[in-house]
Formats: sequence, structure tokens, C-alpha cells
Amino acid sequence: MIIIKEFIVGADIGGTWIRVSLCTSDLKEENIITKVAQTPKDNEFSISNTVISLITQLLIENNIDKEQVLGIGLASAGPLDAETGEVFNNANLGFKEIPLKKPIQERFPGVPIYLINDGNASVLGVHYFEASDDEKDNLVYITVSTGIGGGVICNGHLLLGKDGNAAEIGHGIVNRQSNFQCNCGAYGCWEVYSSATGVKNLALDAIKTTKLSSKILMYMIDNDESKITAKEIFQAKRGGDKFSKSVIEQCIFYIKVGVGLVNNYYDCTSIYFGGAMMKDHDLILPPVIEQFNTDPVLFTINHPPKIKVTKFLDAIGVMGALTLVKYKLEGNPIIP
Repeated sequence: MIIIKEFIVGADIGGTWIRVSLCTSDLKEENIITKVAQTPKDNEFSISNTVISLITQLLIENNIDKEQVLGIGLASAGPLDAETGEVFNNANLGFKEIPLKKPIQERFPGVPIYLINDGNASVLGVHYFEASDDEKDNLVYITVSTGIGGGVICNGHLLLGKDGNAAEIGHGIVNRQSNFQCNCGAYGCWEVYSSATGVKNLALDAIKTTKLSSKILMYMIDNDESKITAKEIFQAKRGGDKFSKSVIEQCIFYIKVGVGLVNNYYDCTSIYFGGAMMKDHDLILPPVIEQFNTDPVLFTINHPPKIKVTKFLDAIGVMGALTLVKYKLEGNPIIP
């Protein structure tokens, strides 16, 4: 008797990178194979075409027929319309409306496709791969990358909302008087202060008028302000750049505000952070952790959560997309 292996596929679509992973249906971490491509923004179909291409490459390179694929999970920056399979009013993917599910379904007919907000996917990934038993029922994931997003499990259930966008925490207004406009169109979103895009824009706004020394940062970018990114700002901070330190301190303050609001709303046991900016978590999270350990009431009325970093960093989204497929196929009650 020939036993045919079965597989699941996950895709994580972010503002900078698309990750697609293939794994055996038992979802063992050591069996995950991943391909990565930069997020294209040429037209509305660029992203779905890239996902199709990456999935196809993985299947061909591993001698897998599409009939062996049990399901495909699509995790995307939102907001999402789960019914139509489209992204709408997006801030970071290049177009406000992007069809995702339909083009991929046409390429892989008969394969179930599940669409989910990337923050929601990531909290599922944390839930399956690393959360302890006492954390699983009340768990929050926060991604800090091109933008800020979140996912919430409350009382053992993934919170989705009417369209699947229940934890768009990055677009909570943290400063109504702000002059910083988010890509979503609003002013003063948490994202404009603490995301990689926000950190860059904070620096560009302040560097011409600052009285703090920015010599180290300017040396790193050859005095070309257009080369400033969050990465250079964190590197300069490590070198002792006073201006970069002040920018990061502002970012950290608003992370405290955001964590406090999230804990007030969801009363969570633990918050896991991930995303590209958490590669510098040693510069970001220690003061946040200290704040909620020593004087949490300045930011939250509820008992403070444990604050951690996912060991998978910016790969947790695609691992969550895989988890979504596994949980759907199993009928796991965590997902409505």
C-alpha cells in the first residue's frame, strides 16, 4: 500500500516581505520549508501572483502534486473582507483594494483557502508553537514592523469581529493632536509613532531642528537624510547617538501606551511581540517590561501582562498561517 503524504501551505503577506511555507500536515516545525520575496506593489494582482509563484516553486522543488495539498492559509496585513477574500483600505501594501483569494483559488481549484488578518494568524502561531498552557486562553500578539498589528485570543477563542479585523490595534489613536498622518489617512495612530515607518518619519521630522547630536547617524548615512530608516536609527543608538536615542525613547513611550490600552481592552495573561523591529528588542522592550513590573497603573488599570518576544520574530506570521489551516482542518474550537 502506497501512503501519499499530505501537506499544508501558509503565506504571510506584509508591507515589505511575502513569506510562503510548506509543511507536512502534522505541522512539525522541523518540516517547514519557506521561500521569501519582497512585496511587489506594481498593481493589484502583483501580490497574489507572487504568492502563486512561491507556492508553485515549493511544490515543484519538493516533487509535490497540488492534489497533496490539504489547504492554504493566507495571512495578510488588513483590513480584510473575509467573505470576498479581498484586502480593503490598506495602509502598507501599495493599493487600497487587493484581491487575494480569488486569483489563488483559480490557480489551485479544489484546495480550501482560508484568509485571516496577519496579526490573528500570528497569535495562532504563538498559541501552537510556543505559548505555555497557562497563557493559551488569554493571549495577545503584537507585530512591530512596517506597521503595527495585533491578534487576540480571549477566553480560549480567537477574536475576529464582523469582518475579521477585531484587533487592528496599530490604528488606535494615541495622540489626537498629532501632526503625523498615518498611511490609513488618520492622524495620531499608534503606528505613526512606534512602527519602523513611524520611527523613520519621527527622525526625518525632527532632525533639521534638533539640538541633540546626530553625528553618528549622519556619518552612517553619508549625510543623506533620504537614507534614514529605523535600522540605521537603532544602529546609531547602539553607537551612542543622542538624537537617535531620543527618537527611540519616543517610540518606546507609545509602546507603553499601546500595551496599556491592549491590556485594558483584553485583560491578557501574556503579550508576545514580533516583527522586524523586534530584532532590536533589547533596546525597546526592557523599559516597557520594567514599566509594567514596577508601575503599571500609569498605563493600565488591569493586572499587567507578561511581556515576551516570540522566538520566531518576523517569521511567526507564516507559521500562524500554517496553524490556521491545521486548526481549520481539525475543527479546533479556538477558531469560530
